[in-house]
Amino acid sequence: MLTKKLSRILAVLIVGIALFSAAHPAEKAIAHMPAGRQSQLPFQPEIAASLPGPGIIISERESDEYSPAIAYNSNHDEYLVVWENIWSGGHHDVYAQRVAGDGRLLSWFAVSSNSNKQMEPSVAYDPIHDRYLVVFLYDVWGNGSDWDVYGRFIPWYGPEAGLTDFTICDFTSNQGHPVAVFAYSQQEFLAAWANFPAGQPSYISARRIFADGSGSPAGPFVVSSGTESRDYPDLTYNLARNEYLVIWDVLKAGSAVDIYGIRLSGTGGTLTGGTPSVTGEFPIAGWPAIEEKPAVAACSQADQYLVVWQSDQNTGNYAIYGRFLDGDAALENVYLITDTAAPQVNADVACSAGGERYLAAWQDQYAGGEFGIWGRQIFPSESMDEEFEIYGPRHNADRQYPVLAGGKVSYLAAWEHDRDEGTNLDIFGRLLRYAVYLPLIAR
Repeated sequence: MLTKKLSRILAVLIVGIALFSAAHPAEKAIAHMPAGRQSQLPFQPEIAASLPGPGIIISERESDEYSPAIAYNSNHDEYLVVWENIWSGGHHDVYAQRVAGDGRLLSWFAVSSNSNKQMEPSVAYDPIHDRYLVVFLYDVWGNGSDWDVYGRFIPWYGPEAGLTDFTICDFTSNQGHPVAVFAYSQQEFLAAWANFPAGQPSYISARRIFADGSGSPAGPFVVSSGTESRDYPDLTYNLARNEYLVIWDVLKAGSAVDIYGIRLSGTGGTLTGGTPSVTGEFPIAGWPAIEEKPAVAACSQADQYLVVWQSDQNTGNYAIYGRFLDGDAALENVYLITDTAAPQVNADVACSAGGERYLAAWQDQYAGGEFGIWGRQIFPSESMDEEFEIYGPRHNADRQYPVLAGGKVSYLAAWEHDRDEGTNLDIFGRLLRYAVYLPLIAR
């Protein structure tokens, strides 16, 4: 495994430049998929040159940092990274760091002023009002018995007096895994999360939030529920149509887990999707294996979605898969994005700010057992570049749970980063410039 990793690194990163051949390496067959769906992404038959920037220490404090999330600020060409901070006494709170488009660190700050615990943040950017919405879980009673979804508007330069936390969902059940996205045409945010009522299957809810801070048009609404538990929601906004795609995983009978989704209008109305097309929720990945922890992005120029997830392939060895959906959320081809003899898990995907290309990232296990971060650029034409290492591990030091945001000329990747010396968990990142394509020449 180590030899394979080193050979991939040498083939992909030479003095920081990635040179890719026209021949695509053989990949493992997708044997557990239905006949006719065993497709693989064709390799891009060009020379691609990209330049990963230096590693960025986003947060390195005497505490442990978890659960990063990122939003890109198109007005100021910068990113906001948020994460959960756990202090030595056990207190959880949410912090943020501004990162310039060239990788420079700008201001950092605490997101919430509440004294009780906060965790699992997500963030989205509103270019019209030039501010962010950060959503997070809040320990209402301070004893861990009731976690609600809260939000806070943050101006692009940092917190401002008069903007305080507000409630998004205060059900008596616990909530978890909140996510948020901004709808430009609608000028509002959509937040989604999982609900965990005691003794009942978990389900997915959402709420629309006016971007001007005037409230919501209605309370939380149920996105998907039933006799099977739902979890790990993600969502994206398609500017081409003023629509959303919300996805999640479903625990099926036995140990199988499937991926489902629903297409919503800008006002939250249920639309059709799937193949065959149905009104409401539809399966995206439903084979007899564990297909879980999905992520989704929309590329508006192509009027298209890409969903990625991890699958155990009925062998216990996890790999990363992806599926394209068109603007009507009709299912298109399924592709194997990465698979080796060791696990690949916890995938994320983002589209560039211009809406023309995707990047997928995941954590990849090396021969020594440690995890590093790898990625692959994917195109709406259903082609992709070679895999490349975003950041490798050190002995007994993992890099895990990558997240992505697409900017004007690069992506920002961030992840949980075991400190090379010591026991702290930090947040690191790296800028990844878009590949530049040159005509294929004889060589």
